Amino acid sequence: MQKRVVRWQTIRPKQSRFEQNAGIPPEAVATIAAKSLYLYMGPEGLSGSNQSPGIAGADGLVVNIAKCPAGQGPELHSHARTIETFMTLRGCFEITWGDGGDHMVRLEEFDMISVPPRVMRAFRNCGTEDALLLVLIQGANQDLSSDVQYQPALGEKLASEFGDEVRHKIEGMGWRFDAELAQGRTRAEA
Repeated sequence: MQKRVVRWQTIRPKQSRFEQNAGIPPEAVATIAAKSLYLYMGPEGLSGSNQSPGIAGADGLVVNIAKCPAGQGPELHSHARTIETFMTLRGCFEITWGDGGDHMVRLEEFDMISVPPRVMRAFRNCGTEDALLLVLIQGANQDLSSDVQYQPALGEKLASEFGDEVRHKIEGMGWRFDAELAQGRTRAEA
């Protein structure tokens, strides 16, 4: 059972593994993702950003904790085939959705929202101190590591700030910059 225990004090954020294993600077990942993202549990054998979880768990579920300083969080992105569910553990988060992030809900501690596939979404710490967000991703194993899509402009921004090589390394982790928008239609009621 000791192999099935993950302790907050010992788990390393994904960003440190990205730097060590793929040469991706943590600042580049923080441009598009939570400042610190901790992979607690996921199925064995996943690649990309979901490899080496703290606990090898059941198929179809990845469990992360996002730690964000005040005002920080990922840019708008979508998951093409997986469901992403957020629950605030400490602090507060604004969850936005729609092609331009036109819709918003504020989650206080222990509030939850589940975002279906193909809906652009983002989250941001709306408090004044570090906040923690439980992030659950559900879907087929083959989709858990290569399902995140950002708008092309964000990929261009990342390349201009950190270089094309870093952008390509991030794409190698399964994150893409080719999200197609609904051309003015949002899935606000999804």
